[in-house]
Amino acid sequence: MGYEVVFYPPAQRYIERLKGISEDEARELFEAVVEALECDPFRSRPGADISPWKGPQYDYRLRVRRHRFGYRVAKREKTVHVLRGWFK
Repeated sequence: MGYEVVFYPPAQRYIERLKGISEDEARELFEAVVEALECDPFRSRPGADISPWKGPQYDYRLRVRRHRFGYRVAKREKTVHVLRGWFK
């Protein structure tokens, strides 16, 4: 079984702001993030660059195109907590 992905309010607001610009792009981005993190939140692959975060805010950073997401992983509960999204 994979991981459950939970979006926190700042990450949800980021996706919502993107919907105002392009609903199709926001939907594709949301699906890419969920797909990347459900299967393996620790390993990079094409379309999903994952690396450890060097700071106290997050455990990992996911890059999808020019978008970034900071998240933490609860291994025991098999849950990924997406805390924030931003544009780079």
